[in-house]
Amino acid sequence: MSLSTQVQSNSDDINNSDNVNILSTMFIKNDIKSLNPSTAMYSSTVIEDELLENNQATDLNDILRSQSAISIRQSSAQVMTSLNIRGSGGAGQGMLTLDGIPLFGNFTGAYSLSHYPLDTLDQVLITRGNGDDWHGSRSLGGGIHLQTKKIGNQETLLHLEGGSYDTILGSIGHGASNNFGEFSGVAGHSSIFQGMSQAQNGNERDNYGMTHALGNWMKEFDKGSLFASFYYVRSDEDMDAPGYWKNRLAWTDNKQSYLSDETWVTQLKGHYAINQNFNTALQFGFTQDRQKMQTTLITPDYFAISNQLFLVDWRNTHSLYQNETSANHALIMWGVNAQYQQNLNYLAKQLIVSPNMRSEFVYGEWKLTIDNRLDTGNEFYGNHDVFSFGLSRSVYSKMKLYVNGGTGYRPPAVNELTHPLFGNDKLKAESSTGGEIGWHWNPSEDTVVKLNAYYQQYNNMIILQFDSMSGVVKAANEDSKVLGIELQNEHRWNLKWKSGFTYNYMNAVNPHNQLKTANRPEHQGSFWYEYSPTKRLSYHMEFVVHDNYWFDAPNKFEAGVAPRLNALMKYDLTPSTMLYLRGENITNNRTPEVNDFNFYGASFYVGLRSHF
Repeated sequence: MSLSTQVQSNSDDINNSDNVNILSTMFIKNDIKSLNPSTAMYSSTVIEDELLENNQATDLNDILRSQSAISIRQSSAQVMTSLNIRGSGGAGQGMLTLDGIPLFGNFTGAYSLSHYPLDTLDQVLITRGNGDDWHGSRSLGGGIHLQTKKIGNQETLLHLEGGSYDTILGSIGHGASNNFGEFSGVAGHSSIFQGMSQAQNGNERDNYGMTHALGNWMKEFDKGSLFASFYYVRSDEDMDAPGYWKNRLAWTDNKQSYLSDETWVTQLKGHYAINQNFNTALQFGFTQDRQKMQTTLITPDYFAISNQLFLVDWRNTHSLYQNETSANHALIMWGVNAQYQQNLNYLAKQLIVSPNMRSEFVYGEWKLTIDNRLDTGNEFYGNHDVFSFGLSRSVYSKMKLYVNGGTGYRPPAVNELTHPLFGNDKLKAESSTGGEIGWHWNPSEDTVVKLNAYYQQYNNMIILQFDSMSGVVKAANEDSKVLGIELQNEHRWNLKWKSGFTYNYMNAVNPHNQLKTANRPEHQGSFWYEYSPTKRLSYHMEFVVHDNYWFDAPNKFEAGVAPRLNALMKYDLTPSTMLYLRGENITNNRTPEVNDFNFYGASFYVGLRSHF
């Protein structure tokens, strides 16, 4: 569900990246803010904490579904989500980051987005295209970067919700401050007692339960700061399993199947200003994802995987020139990023040490950035150098033009190499070359238009490939050329009514046989409006649609067009307490998005959110 606004990002929070005023599709109460056309260098979207809460969705799936360049394939609320950004969906590690720490996917290109409830997040930053290294991701099409929630001193958050499929959830959070720093925490649990059957032709109900806990600590000093965070989530779910249907391998009901998934993420980051022109930052991070599965044919001893990532990131920023009376400046940023991955079950390991440098120059209406990274230390894939650049210029006071381009490189993560069902130890490293041109126009405070076009050539892109003959799904390499256009618009008609739309065109083909790359819809978009008849009451409607796409590389199994309507009604009981009713897929369109998997029907949820 979505409405739109622009939000200006905080440069410290996104690792010295560009301050970006962008159009983010969300349910909101805020009015449009003016667009500073000289800031954005790349296509990015920042969604802040207030907008996340006003959306009233429970997790990232609803937030990302209508965002430009992102294609989501989902089954039910408890099932992991397959996603790609600008056609690149191979990232089994790093497409999502949490407080700068790259997260492991459940397998190639699939993440349990339900593991990151919006109650635990302060900000979602979506980056598209090249130049994503400074946000902690090396995925070739872009990344989704999550920042954990910080709650103010003596503030308490309470969120309760219940609805379809016998769903209940609750979260509670609290913040406190003293001489030792600022502390905050959020904990919650969700259960689905009558979940839908995952199998497209199944009838068995699959239940689900998830528990999560978050803790933050921040301490400010005269010349620096320390920030530490810890996040834990565990889910246990009934599931279906591979079986035979109509004489081929398919996903079928299985009452003996379950999957447990447990993730730990922790990090400590420090900033220190050596002088007014030199700042240094150091971050240590760790994440572990552990999964266990059992089916009629698969035992926990066979399917028990634990992937770990250790990270050290050192960054330094030098100001070479700063004009006190204007925005003109010159910066050099350099550092070293080191990542060590290992799979505890298959004794797979990988070390990458990456010196990197970024230059940023602003003069008048012009802005230029140049990024370079050298990957070393990987004994299996060798050393590789990547670069990117961005150039923007303001045209008049309400318009901005930009261009960027570069290369990308990512070796397969240990979970993509060793996953018992979907892994492939013969995977090659993926790489890319591409660029983008963009136009932002803000003719008035009530109107925003954004248009950009991009081209990406992916070599050996790591993709989860479905074999239409055998039904086997496995990680594989595939080349793809992608041409895309993204259009976004928002307009406020009056104080009570505003609307907008997004449209994405993406032509992704295998250059060797001209067949369409699987799971990439050519057309998708959304239209939304928000109407507030009173200060306390508001209505939101959103229509989202994607066209046909192919499930498999030979283009034999096709997914249908899927138009769906979502709605939200909110009522402010008090300035700090809100009651809402949310409807998802109220048109009850059951068109599958994942081959052999079901799609949830019309569902409704009622909830209460309060800050006190």
